[in-house]
Amino acid sequence: MSSTTPTTTDIDRARLPELLPLCRKLAAQFAPRAAAYDREGRFPTEDFGEMRAAGLMGILVPQSHGGTGANYADYTRAIEALAIGNGATALAFNMHNVVVGALAELDMEDVPGRRAQSLAACRNWIYDEALAGKVFASASSEPEAGPRLTQIKTKYERVDGGFILEGTKSFVSMAGHADYYLIAARSEQMFGDVPGISYFIVERDNPDVTIREVWDTLGMRATCSNTLILNRCFVPTERLFLLEGVALYKSTREPHWLIGGFNGVYLGIAVAAFEFLTSYLQRQAGNPNSPRRIDDPLVQHRVGELAVALESTRNVVYDAAERVVRDRGSLATNIAIHRAKYLVNELGPRLSSEAISLCGGSTIAKRFPLERYYRDSRCGGLMPARSDDCLTYIGRAVLGIDVTNPLTSYW
Repeated sequence: MSSTTPTTTDIDRARLPELLPLCRKLAAQFAPRAAAYDREGRFPTEDFGEMRAAGLMGILVPQSHGGTGANYADYTRAIEALAIGNGATALAFNMHNVVVGALAELDMEDVPGRRAQSLAACRNWIYDEALAGKVFASASSEPEAGPRLTQIKTKYERVDGGFILEGTKSFVSMAGHADYYLIAARSEQMFGDVPGISYFIVERDNPDVTIREVWDTLGMRATCSNTLILNRCFVPTERLFLLEGVALYKSTREPHWLIGGFNGVYLGIAVAAFEFLTSYLQRQAGNPNSPRRIDDPLVQHRVGELAVALESTRNVVYDAAERVVRDRGSLATNIAIHRAKYLVNELGPRLSSEAISLCGGSTIAKRFPLERYYRDSRCGGLMPARSDDCLTYIGRAVLGIDVTNPLTSYW
């Protein structure tokens, strides 16, 4: 670990003004290792070690529980900063925060009686584990179904003392490396007209969990998003996450954690590509043996166009994040989250491709990061919500069609 690695005191007691400088410092440490992680398809163990040492696993844990207490807007900026150093590290870290962030927003006054007690106990346990540096991963996607919760086949049944889960999960970021997995599973029981989809916490060392290492992909290679198999896996009652049967309601009414966390990640990759573009052209201009592309009016025009697109997208992403803080779950907020996701989905591949063109063919070489930025950003449109899903959602909303109905949503 680098001697400059921040300690837990760097963000202790939620000194949020220090959060972004800390994340930028960590990103600078991630960047030199990113190419090797990508090339080898290896999990960024050192990156996560440095984030643990910096106390970042508790970034969303409330201050009252000893955490940093970042809100959704703080977090969006922090994850963007981390992604500038290594997008795959930031994406994997986001999956941890999907779990913690959903809990941090809970209004316990809306939960009745004994269920509130059990939910609070689970929440406090997860907070404690996160503060201790433990990592949570989200496991919702499945072969053929993808992230669509209504189509998943992993099932659970009630038994004495808990639940039995059986099924296969795909695209599980950090599979084999996270300490715990958040598993989405369905019951035979219906909750009104909606399938009973619930979440459960399963520990990595559960003997009924098998990891199949199959992750060998175009981009985001270091996320190690392998397949996870549950073979009649027992989960105790206290590891039910949130409340039974609420997953579909949560995802349609407050989709920002399942969608919006990706916004900061892919924005950060676009920022990294743009920063490489401008610095490369400036360095090239200082080399007497290189062409001065920087003097070409067409190059200047295209760089200006990309600068406008990047800043416009950043403003939309920040606006959506701030709307979550002010008015979580409103239609306007949910439209804003989908709008931001669409724009970052489209911006990254375009910007990184344009950067390669403007810098010249030599920058497709593996010694430069542009080709990795392109590959990583190209994956953004496949993450929920996909680009087509974002546009359909917004179109339905502005036409006055109910987008909160789980049975007609893209979930």
